[in-house]
Amino acid sequence: MAADDRLERARQLYEQAVFGGDTEALVLAEETLTAVEADLALARGRILHARFLTDRIENPAELELFTRAAELYRDLGDLRGEGEALFWVGTYHQVVRDDGATARPAHLRSYDLAARVGDQLAVIPSFAGEGMAIALRTARLAAEAIMAGVPPKSVTGRWAGLN
Repeated sequence: MAADDRLERARQLYEQAVFGGDTEALVLAEETLTAVEADLALARGRILHARFLTDRIENPAELELFTRAAELYRDLGDLRGEGEALFWVGTYHQVVRDDGATARPAHLRSYDLAARVGDQLAVIPSFAGEGMAIALRTARLAAEAIMAGVPPKSVTGRWAGLN
């Protein structure tokens, strides 16, 4: 359901509550608006992330938006939405802050939620995000070893510093 449709639905539920005495309609209206708020937070966060990719200037609101979206989806019991928002929380830490260790729990939880709801399209980026973090760490350690004059391969054939 599109955001405009959901806003119209919330308006109708309001009218049911006010003019029809249906207090249960208020619960449904609140849930509907919470879903819109979660979707909006996620969309705004993605826009800020795209802006970061363009100008490389960190905006802390990006993380706040992704975190808020994850909380709202969790409150709604929307595992797919929560997983997507957590993917973006992890991506923020990994890409914006270059902090794979902090990104890892969010990416793993995202992967878990996507797998639980059978969201194949979400499982792939979550898994890829974790793989990218490992690859970046490996490349960074290899570069540091080379700069320090350590041969890039140890006796076991693994990159120095990764045994």
